[in-house]
Amino acid sequence: MRRKQQLVLVLLLLVISVPALAQRYTATLRGTVTDATGAVLPGATVTITGTETGLSRVAYTNPSGNFTFDLPVGAYQLTVELEGFKKAVVSDIELNVADERRLDVGLELGEIVEEITTTASSIYVETVGGEVAGLVRGEQIRELPLNGRNFVQLTLLMPGVSVPDGFNTKNKGLMTGTDMSVSGSAVTNNLWTVDGANNNDVGSNRTILIYPSVDAIEEFKIHRNAYGAEFGQAAGGQINIVTRGGTNRLSGSASYFRRDDAWNEPNYFLKRSNLETEPLSRDDYGWTLGGAMVRDKLHFFVSQEFNREKRGVARSGFVPTAAERNGDFSGPRIPGCSPTASRTAFTSRIASR
Repeated sequence: MRRKQQLVLVLLLLVISVPALAQRYTATLRGTVTDATGAVLPGATVTITGTETGLSRVAYTNPSGNFTFDLPVGAYQLTVELEGFKKAVVSDIELNVADERRLDVGLELGEIVEEITTTASSIYVETVGGEVAGLVRGEQIRELPLNGRNFVQLTLLMPGVSVPDGFNTKNKGLMTGTDMSVSGSAVTNNLWTVDGANNNDVGSNRTILIYPSVDAIEEFKIHRNAYGAEFGQAAGGQINIVTRGGTNRLSGSASYFRRDDAWNEPNYFLKRSNLETEPLSRDDYGWTLGGAMVRDKLHFFVSQEFNREKRGVARSGFVPTAAERNGDFSGPRIPGCSPTASRTAFTSRIASR
């Protein structure tokens, strides 16, 4: 019996340890180290350090002078050292979600104690791969006005993204859908991921399960065409969301957003029916906190957001006038309607939810 228990425990550990399939949400930085003549330099020490997190990784150039790093989203500094050459430092390297970025470094002859510092270009041309994608940064997500604080609205800013009439950009979860056509594909052909994990409701494939708070999103990218084989499970767009992480600096925020019917005017039909404006009371409030548990090694970031809404929806419908109920259709007509479809009277009511 004891052996059976041990066998079950081993099997459970094996199952737990199997990594889950996930989409790629880190960034790749690669390059070649050369000398002043353009000859490649193998064996150079390449160190990359996160300027906000202190994350540090070391690689050595191969016989072709190449190096590669796979890194989380963030800002970095690259240092290249080789005996007989001056140390080269490249700062302000910004890596975004699923980036494929190339950064070549040239070394000059001299003592290693000498240093040459350069700044990476903030605008660069994509030279690796032929992917067509659009990036939405965290500053845009947090600072642009969003109805209902729903980040999905920002996907509509991307070229090649279209939605059907009546697309709801405020509601979340099962109250709405993410029916977007990306580059002409079907609206149910998209894959939504959060930190590499599938976020689709696989029952319908038109809703997503988790709506991260706009204060908790670092950035997201919409891969529209010619994306790599690492992106699968859907033939349409790949919406790749990365959440925020802590840094060495302790930081936090608190927010409160309010909408109230006292700030709105009744619509036309409610005025004609001598009714007040639709009831509306919406409160969005939340907080974030991030920092370091062990400086340069272990960080944390937590957030919470709450949404409360009480809303009434005005419903109206055209009905026959008294004359029309008696068979007289000689009165005013709605442009474009037949006499039998003419309606000059109406009723209005408010349905609360």
